[in-house]
Amino acid sequence: MTEARSERPVGARPPEERSDWTEQDLLTVDEALPRLLDAIAEAERDAGAVTDPEERRTAERRLAAMHEARGQLEANRAARRSR
Repeated sequence: MTEARSERPVGARPPEERSDWTEQDLLTVDEALPRLLDAIAEAERDAGAVTDPEERRTAERRLAAMHEARGQLEANRAARRSR
């Protein structure tokens, strides 16, 4: 066993070997939707102040993706509730 390995607790992985999901805050649909709606409102306010055409297009694409995600979350929630 190497020196570095013997110093780590069993099961611990160094940061470079950890999954991106390790530290994620995983939400239910009911938790995610209000957060997404808040993020959309904030992004819409921010987009209104953008004057650079390229930044404006980027903001519009981001908003379109956020609205699409909102639609998917709402459809998922509706399907779950109709069961």
